This record gives sequence, structure tokens and C-alpha cells, in this order.
Amino acid sequence: MAGKSDVLRERYQQFSQGDLEGALSNWSDDFTWEGGDSEDMPGGGTHEGKDKAVQVLQQAVGAWDEFKLFADEFFEDGDTVVVLGHTEVKKGDQTAKLPVVHVWRFRGDEEVCRLQILTDTLQGARILGRA
Repeated sequence: MAGKSDVLRERYQQFSQGDLEGALSNWSDDFTWEGGDSEDMPGGGTHEGKDKAVQVLQQAVGAWDEFKLFADEFFEDGDTVVVLGHTEVKKGDQTAKLPVVHVWRFRGDEEVCRLQILTDTLQGARILGRA
């Protein structure tokens, strides 16, 4: 049986190929999205339920002219997988490579029930003209 990190590697690959349905197929109906503290930023705040989390994800990615997510390292311990990565974003003529940490919580072997996202919100806000 594949480990939780392997499950997530596949989901990141699906996301990078534009297969949102596949990438989110193991999110539970009661999934919790925990973005940055600033709800002024796309993806910020806590959002309950898979449907709401999908909307927030689409808003966060849609705020950029270009958005690419890279999962660089995976660390697995029990029901938690921490992914260290980065995003490459573009808005107008400004670009940035922003660090990102994703903390995933599993329920069982494959179902994901929570995602906590940590990133450089100040640099992102500056590029989006919000700081």
C-alpha cells in the first residue's frame, strides 16, 4: 500500500496538470481549509466543508495571472504529512517565487480532512497591490 506522501505526490501532479477533480478527490466532505491569517488575501482564513474549500482554492489561484505550485519535500508522521514547496506567481509584470508549507491531516489511509497553508503573505500582498 502506498504511503500518505505517495498519495499526495500523485495529487500535486494532478493539480499541476490541471486535473482539479482528481487532485481533490480524496478531500473529505467536512474538509477544513486553513489559509493565512489575513482574509484580505486570496485563500486566507479558515473555511469549513469541501465545497467552500474548493471555492477558496479557485479564488486563491485565480488571483494570479500565472500560478505554479511545486511540492519539493514530503515529511510523513502518522496522520500528518508536511510538504515544503514553493509557488511561482505572476501578476502583471511582477513575478515571485514564494515559499509554501502545507500541513495535511489524513483520516485513514487516503482521506484528507484538513490543510493548513503557510506562505509569505506580505510579498504576495505587495505583488497583488494589497500592501
